[in-house]
Amino acid sequence: MNICFIGGGNHANSELDEVYQELANILKRDAKILIIPFATDHSRYEGWLATIKQAFSIMEHARVNLLNENLSAKEMKQAINEHDALYFIGGRPERLITVMEEKGLTPILRSFKGLIIGYSAGSLAFCTDCIMTKDKDYPETIVVDGLAFVPFSVEVHYEDKIDGELLPLSTGRKVYAIPNGSALFTKNGELHKVVHDIYFFQNMDKGKVHAFSNS
Repeated sequence: MNICFIGGGNHANSELDEVYQELANILKRDAKILIIPFATDHSRYEGWLATIKQAFSIMEHARVNLLNENLSAKEMKQAINEHDALYFIGGRPERLITVMEEKGLTPILRSFKGLIIGYSAGSLAFCTDCIMTKDKDYPETIVVDGLAFVPFSVEVHYEDKIDGELLPLSTGRKVYAIPNGSALFTKNGELHKVVHDIYFFQNMDKGKVHAFSNS
């Protein structure tokens, strides 16, 4: 399973340019990309579709589609398997996890042969422990069972002012902290490539993962 975790960032400026260039390097020129929008409200679906289409416009022949939440589980499975990459957008990870479980999509994703991409909340949901740290959306830190695609957790939109909260959460688990504009790539649960620096927290210690690639 190949996964890209994007920490967040502004699609309207150059903040994510290097991340999307790396995705373009990985995907074939005529890649079909399917947006999984279940982390956010229906009213935001079309806006996300336009945003991701624009982001992948650096790939002249790429096609970006949106998965319809009203499809049956069988129809969703067919749509997923017809694409080369799945893009999980931001929003509320607990909503995404709930819909994935209700539709029975988790086993389908585990056997998916293409690239799975998570942006912000999408990245959080991929982890064994989905950690939602305290912010304007969550008055208290919440930890719920994630989709368990990888054996670690992530923090998105990372800033070092949250270190005091992440250190205790690192007891018994590893947490990769990904700032806006940064991304990490995994193969079969192992760190494979980093775009810009990220950080990790484990057993009350903090370290830095410098940008690298295992080609």
